[in-house]
Amino acid sequence: MRLDPAGKLLANGRRRAARTRYFLAAASGLAVLSAAGCAGSASAGGTVSSSVTIAAVPGVDNAPIYLAKKEGLFAAAGLTNVVIKTYPTESAELSALQNKQADIAASDYGSIFYQQAQSNDLKILADGYDAGPGVLEVLTLPGSTIQSPLDLANQKIGLPSESALPSLEGSGNPPSLYAAAATQVLTNYLGNEAESVQWDPMTQPQEVRALEQHRLKAILVSEPYIYQAESQAGAVEVLDACSGSTSSLPLAGYVATSTWVNDNHAAAADFQQALVTAQGDASETGQVQQLLPSATGMSAQDADLVTIGSFPTATSALGLERVVRLMSNFNMISLGHAPAVPPMIVHG
Repeated sequence: MRLDPAGKLLANGRRRAARTRYFLAAASGLAVLSAAGCAGSASAGGTVSSSVTIAAVPGVDNAPIYLAKKEGLFAAAGLTNVVIKTYPTESAELSALQNKQADIAASDYGSIFYQQAQSNDLKILADGYDAGPGVLEVLTLPGSTIQSPLDLANQKIGLPSESALPSLEGSGNPPSLYAAAATQVLTNYLGNEAESVQWDPMTQPQEVRALEQHRLKAILVSEPYIYQAESQAGAVEVLDACSGSTSSLPLAGYVATSTWVNDNHAAAADFQQALVTAQGDASETGQVQQLLPSATGMSAQDADLVTIGSFPTATSALGLERVVRLMSNFNMISLGHAPAVPPMIVHG
């Protein structure tokens, strides 16, 4: 059973009926950059570049870059040679940016803002993926001693390692944005005791196996692993980590270093032009599902049934500041070093 913060029983039948439906946020007007605008950027001192390397951990959140490449949107915008390079973790992607092994990274905002607090060298080219209901959940097995969020106090919960910040592991603070979102929702049930949760980072396939084998009582996973755990192991939802105060939380975006943006105004503008089209296309039913098997290796059946959040076509500073506040509240970044969001956003 599931309880609300007041201890009342919640309905338990809402989940899979909406599994194939998009939770699409209304997105307002990022101006599409014209070819003339790109030329103007180059003449203002930016280098004209037709080649871009994008670092990514393949997943639902960054499906639009694969869509843009497949549909020729990058080439149409002027980027004739786009390489999408796969990395195992978000931290590895951002290291690749710093080492000039990649030009742009598709990364989660927890990693982005943590890195920005250390280096003050990242620029946000576009918002990539915002949460919807059911895209990030704490799951358990039927018959578990965990019957509601109230039972998660002092529990060890699996955490997706690709988004974990190794420097925060063992600190007592949530080691990723995903963990911070779940902890924030848990405070509605447990108060300060929500921070008693112990996070155990591992890959999401490992999380699902650990749950199936009863080595963990609860796991925090995103799609497609929510669907896999539910279909393969009969897992059930204990907590929606992106609900209430974390509803529609921005989860991932596209960043580059300040140096790269300054030296490649035209390429940055071309990327933004192609991406805004791809984000709009990704919002059409079926587009992302058709792409996920080749981009991520998941089965076509899983791809058809995963829950998907929203792919915004505009970047909201206010939305991203919610992420910074959430991380600051849990001491993931100190208030004195909290990034200022507006200067980070690159406007076309």
